Amino acid sequence: MPSTLATSTFTGATHGSGAGSGSLPLSADLAATLHTASQAATVALIVTGLIAFYLFTCAVWPFGKCHRCKGEGKFKSPFGKAYRHCGKCEGSGLRVRLGRHVINHIRATRGAGTNSTSKGDKK
Repeated sequence: MPSTLATSTFTGATHGSGAGSGSLPLSADLAATLHTASQAATVALIVTGLIAFYLFTCAVWPFGKCHRCKGEGKFKSPFGKAYRHCGKCEGSGLRVRLGRHVINHIRATRGAGTNSTSKGDKK
C-alpha cells in the first residue's frame, strides 16, 4: 500500500499536477486561444471575400429577375388568353439587386461629400 501512495505522488510531481508547475496549462491555453483566433480570422477573411465577390457581380450585372413575375414581365389571365404587365417591375421583368442598392448608396454618400464647391464662407 505505501508503494502505491509513493508512486502516485511521484507521477503527480513529474507530470505537472503540483502547485509549482503552472507553465504547461498556460501554454495549452495560449495554443487554444491562438488556434481559435486563427479560425476566426480565416472565417472573417472568407466572409469578406464572399461579400467583395457579390458586390463585384452586382457592379457588373446590376439587375436580376423580378421575383413576382419570374422575369417574364407579364401575367396570364385566369383563362390564359390575355396578359397584363407585372406591377412590381412595370413589365420589364427586372429588379435592381440588393448589392447594387448598396453600391448606389455608397456612391451617393461619397459624391455628396466630395462634390462641394464652397470651401468656406466666401463673400
